Amino acid sequence: MASDFDPFNQTITLVLANGDPLDVTLQEVDDFAQYPIRICINYGAQLGASIILLIILLLLTKAEKRRSYVFCFNCFALLINFARLLCQIIFFTSPFTNPYAYFSGDYSRVPDSAYANSILSVILYSLLLTLIEASLVLQVQAVCANLRRTYRHILLGLSIATALVPISFRYWYAVENIKSILGSETTQPVNWIESITQIAITVSICCFCAVFVTKLAFAIRLRRKLGITDFGPMKVIFVMGCQTMIIPAIFSIIHYSTDVPELASNVLTLVTLSLPLSSIWASTTLNKANAVSSYGRNIWQVLSFSGYKDTKQSSCASASFSGTKPCTKCYSDSDPLAHRGKSRLSSVSNRKYGIAVDHDISVESARRDSFGEV
Repeated sequence: MASDFDPFNQTITLVLANGDPLDVTLQEVDDFAQYPIRICINYGAQLGASIILLIILLLLTKAEKRRSYVFCFNCFALLINFARLLCQIIFFTSPFTNPYAYFSGDYSRVPDSAYANSILSVILYSLLLTLIEASLVLQVQAVCANLRRTYRHILLGLSIATALVPISFRYWYAVENIKSILGSETTQPVNWIESITQIAITVSICCFCAVFVTKLAFAIRLRRKLGITDFGPMKVIFVMGCQTMIIPAIFSIIHYSTDVPELASNVLTLVTLSLPLSSIWASTTLNKANAVSSYGRNIWQVLSFSGYKDTKQSSCASASFSGTKPCTKCYSDSDPLAHRGKSRLSSVSNRKYGIAVDHDISVESARRDSFGEV
């Protein structure tokens, strides 16, 4: 035996159906064994995250919000992503991954159910992309709803065009991929379509997220000028929008520089998870803010209206019959600050109508003589 013999890199000879020998190295056998393990770990993590988030979304979403288009899109996207990943995992248990069939290219013993499973995974991937793009278009329109109608129509047209580009490339690649599956051929000749599709998906996601991140950034800046600095739903959506824009782009770029199998499949899963997660987080933040605000109003009522039992205050006019003073009345005064004093008192007494302000309840016009001087 030669001294340079490497037993870990020796050649195994397989015999084909026609009797011809087929040489396969141990390195090729090892790559064949490692690839399904690595890719199934990736798919399994995505599948588990999709199931958990779907359950959380169904449990935490209020009943009145379950009829919204965004909720339906998010739920269907998570279900389709789960089904897609399940089909791709099942592929590695089918006769397609038999060692002889893989190395020889003889798929004569592969049943029709295995072909159907592979075709179904391709179709589900395309449907998932369609739902994600539709959800992004809808959310951009919701964020920019306060723009002028002309601007909204222009933005809608640009959004639809941006969404149709990756969808068109994806369906084109899906048709070619299904043809190669039915013919038991490699997809190497059409890999360039997949590459363009992946780039188009990444660009479209970044464009959509950039639109509503920019819009929300201006809204947050305006709120800061108004003195609103709490961490509210706008900031939550802003953070999740940045995440949805940056992290999938990173995965898409790394896909071309590493040999991690199917790293690009994480892009759609990350977007599918980010969209409902941002809705849940923003809704939770809004509920906390409402709870704090409601608690503050209750404290105000206790401190200001001691002895007043009825907390249902629709208006001061209806509450004035209770015999207690249900609210504080403040009247508007259009006089400048420099003319306060006697001139103000005389002008106030001469006016018959003013604006009465009920704390945390309403702003209405009222007669001064009906409530007395303040």
